[in-house]
Amino acid sequence: MQKFITELVGVFTPRDLPEDYEKFVEYKSTIDKKEVKDNTPIAILKIKDTTSYHVLFLDEYESMDEIDKEIEESLDGEIYNYNTRNIIEGHLND
Repeated sequence: MQKFITELVGVFTPRDLPEDYEKFVEYKSTIDKKEVKDNTPIAILKIKDTTSYHVLFLDEYESMDEIDKEIEESLDGEIYNYNTRNIIEGHLND
């Protein structure tokens, strides 16, 4: 079976998050019981060939390995794009 491929929409903070993605962030924060602060980096991933998105609160991860594991387990997916991986990883090390 083919894995879902995720594409990076962008990395935002709550104050610069486009309105179209607010409901996804609210949903994920409710599920995770996460208090989202003004400086929380949020990666929005589009699941290719679907109308779904996956939200990552980047302050919860230490490495790309942790993110890869979450995407594999929750989406049966992967991040294939090298630039996407570099962008996300850069925000982990801020």
